[in-house]
Amino acid sequence: MGHLSDINKSYFAHLRGAWVMSFWFALGAVRLIIHGILPNVDEHAGQRTVEKYSPPAKE
Repeated sequence: MGHLSDINKSYFAHLRGAWVMSFWFALGAVRLIIHGILPNVDEHAGQRTVEKYSPPAKE
């Protein structure tokens, strides 16, 4: 399994990480759907979801 070797993770560590990430993105998607319908609700939903998995900005 080349990808797992490249990132130095076991199958289950990779699976867990992928599932955790997909949970947070799914939650972010629901928040954005609600925000799309009600623009004044959860105004930073998309930004917070992206920031959770984006590397820190370089100065």
